[in-house]
Amino acid sequence: MAETVTFRDLRYVRVKTEALDAPAVFARDTLGLEPAGAEDGRAFFRSDARAYSVCFTAAGEEDAVALTVATDADLDTMAARLTAAGAESAELDADQCAARKIKRGIATRAPNGLVVEFVWRPLTSGWRYHGPRDAGIVELSSVLIACTDVVANEAFWTDVVGLSVSDWAGDTAYLRLDDAHHRIALYPSDRDGLFGIDFAVEGINNVMQNFYVFQGLQLPIVHGPGRQPTSGKKFVATRGPRDLIFVYSTEMERGAHLDGRVPRQFPSTPQSHCAWGSPTTQPEFLGEAI
Repeated sequence: MAETVTFRDLRYVRVKTEALDAPAVFARDTLGLEPAGAEDGRAFFRSDARAYSVCFTAAGEEDAVALTVATDADLDTMAARLTAAGAESAELDADQCAARKIKRGIATRAPNGLVVEFVWRPLTSGWRYHGPRDAGIVELSSVLIACTDVVANEAFWTDVVGLSVSDWAGDTAYLRLDDAHHRIALYPSDRDGLFGIDFAVEGINNVMQNFYVFQGLQLPIVHGPGRQPTSGKKFVATRGPRDLIFVYSTEMERGAHLDGRVPRQFPSTPQSHCAWGSPTTQPEFLGEAI
C-alpha cells in the first residue's frame, strides 16, 4: 500500500431523489433529523454537530459516501493511490466544493458504482443539534452498501482506500476507519449501490422508542429490534425513500483494542445479523450456507 492516509470520520451521505418534498418530510418528521437548509435542488439534514450528515439531491447528482481526511496532503496521497490502482479520480471544482460545504475534495467510484468522495475541512455547524422530535440521535453511525461483487468492493475499500476489516458475517464485511467497529458495511446483494444509513442513538430506550414510532406510523420493520453479533450494536430498521434502509442503533463496539484484534468470521446465517432472532425478509440479512 502507498503512504498512509489519516481519516477523521464518515462525513456525509448524498441520496439522489426525483423530488425533495417527500424525502425531506421523511427525514424531518419520521427520522427526526434537523433541517439544515435547502439550495439548488439539495436539502441538507443534521444529525449532530456537523453542518449536515445527509443531503437529498434532485440536482442530477449521484448517490455518494464521503470520508473526511486529516490534511490537504492526504487528498494528494489518496489521488496517487487511486491512480496506482487503476481507479479514476477527479478533483472537485470550486462550485462542487461549495455545494458540499467543504474546502477541497476528490471523487472516485467504487467497483459497485457508488461515488466515494474524500473531503478536507468540511463545515461544522456552530449550533447544537436539535431535531424536530426526540429520536435520541447522536451521530451518523455507518453506511450500508450493496454489492453484486462484494470481494472486489472489499478489496477497493481495504487495499486502495485503506480501511480495515473488523469482522465478516458470511461475506458481509464490516470496515472501520476510526475507533468504531465499522463505518462501512458491505453486503452481498443482487444489486449495487447505496443500501442504507445508520444513525447512532443515546441508548436502548431510544431504539425501542423509535420501534414504536415506526409501528405507530405503520412503517415496515425491516429488521429488529435486535443485536448485531459482530459489532454488538442494538438496532431497529425501517424502509424509507427509494426503499433505502434507515437504522437507529446503539452500543456499537468501540476502542483501540479493535486495531489489535484479528477479524472474526461469523457464519453466513440470519443469526449472524441478529443474535436476538428478529425476523426479516431482507435478503441481505438472511445469509446463506457456506
